[in-house]
Amino acid sequence: MENEHDYDSTKDAVLGHIREIFEELEQEAIMSHQEKYALLEDAFENATDVDELRVAFDQWYSDHVDELGLDVDVDELWDQAVSGEGGSFDSFEGEDDFDYKEEEEEEEEDEDEDEEEEEEDL
Repeated sequence: MENEHDYDSTKDAVLGHIREIFEELEQEAIMSHQEKYALLEDAFENATDVDELRVAFDQWYSDHVDELGLDVDVDELWDQAVSGEGGSFDSFEGEDDFDYKEEEEEEEEDEDEDEEEEEEDL
């Protein structure tokens, strides 16, 4: 019985600790992404045409390429963005739209609903 308690408490302690580390890393990543996005917005503020937007984008990408960790080069990323291939960010308004906690809660609710449906099927 004691071994089972040690097992459970050790498992819970390790999992809890790792979860906390991951949550801290996620928060740091969120802040970093918000900062980089704000820097891109600032760079775009001074542009007066598409060519200047591209120059500002190239400079921003060059400044942050190592930190971004993207799988695409600057030209491909620009082309994806202007052609709409890179995903749907139509409603993205800036750093205020970064609400990962709300997204996590919605995912958890969806998971709970899925579990309830599975239980009902049994």
